[in-house]
Amino acid sequence: RRSVPAALLGPAVMMGGAMLGGLVANALAANSVALVGCTAFGVAALLYMVCEELLVSAHESGEEHLWWVDLQVYVGFMLSLIMEKLFSRTIN
Repeated sequence: RRSVPAALLGPAVMMGGAMLGGLVANALAANSVALVGCTAFGVAALLYMVCEELLVSAHESGEEHLWWVDLQVYVGFMLSLIMEKLFSRTIN
């Protein structure tokens, strides 16, 4: 009996979050600076989560966290953004 509401709660929360995110993005569409800022915050939060949480837990072999692995992820992501900006101008 309890498993049905518990199984429906996760998808319901995801749908609610998606609707709220859509409303916020729609409201921010008129203000491009706020939209870029919100998107940049989300990207930074995702990169932090990947570097500090997922990479550490994926390599739990007793070794300590290597700072240069995080640096490679950040630099690679920044280079992909820069290359996209450079090459999209030459193509269009």
